[in-house]
Amino acid sequence: MGWHEDLELLATQRGGALVGYAYTLCGDVRQAEDLVQEALVKYCSRLVGRGGRRRRAASGMRAVPLDGGDGADGEEPARAPQHPEAYVRRMVLNLYLDGWRRSRKWADIAPRVAVEDVRFPDSGVTARADVVHALTRLTPRQRASVVLRYFEDMTIAQVAEAMGTAPGTVKRYLHDAMRTLRDVLEPVEAATEGERR
Repeated sequence: MGWHEDLELLATQRGGALVGYAYTLCGDVRQAEDLVQEALVKYCSRLVGRGGRRRRAASGMRAVPLDGGDGADGEEPARAPQHPEAYVRRMVLNLYLDGWRRSRKWADIAPRVAVEDVRFPDSGVTARADVVHALTRLTPRQRASVVLRYFEDMTIAQVAEAMGTAPGTVKRYLHDAMRTLRDVLEPVEAATEGERR
C-alpha cells in the first residue's frame, strides 16, 4: 500500500476522531479541522519527503538526515511512523500549543469586551457548552493535560510522555486546571452555600 492509500485511509476512517480530539483541545470546530488538516499535511510531507523531491547536499557538504538514514546520496529517506494516528495526534497537540504561543503575544493588544456570565437551566446542551467554555479558561498546557488525562483516558505517565514533561508537572497542571474548572462549573447555589458556611 502506497502513501496515498495510507493517508486516505487515515483521513477517512479516523478523521472524525482526530477532529474530535482537536476540538477538545481548542474548543472551536473550524480551528480543530484546520489543526487536523495541517497535521495530515505534515504527515503526508513526511511520507513523501521534504518538498516531494530529492534534495542534494551543497558542494563539499554531506547531508545528515535526522531520521536514521545514511544520507550519503543527499536524499532524505521518508519513513512512515509505526503508529500513524498517534503520530498525527501528537502533531495536532504540538500545532495547538505552538499556535497558542504565537497568539499569546497578541493577547495583550486585543480589545477586551465585558461579557455577562449567563447561566441557563441545566440540560445536556448547556452542560456541554459550559464545559467547553470552562476549558477555554485554562492555559494550553492545563487544557492539554485535562484532555489527555480525562478525555483520552491516559495515565499521568503517558500524559507526561506525550507532553514531554515530568509527571509532577502534569499533576500540577491537572490540579490547577481542576481548581479553575470547579470555580467555573460549580453551580451558583453551591458556591453561595459554601460562602455562608
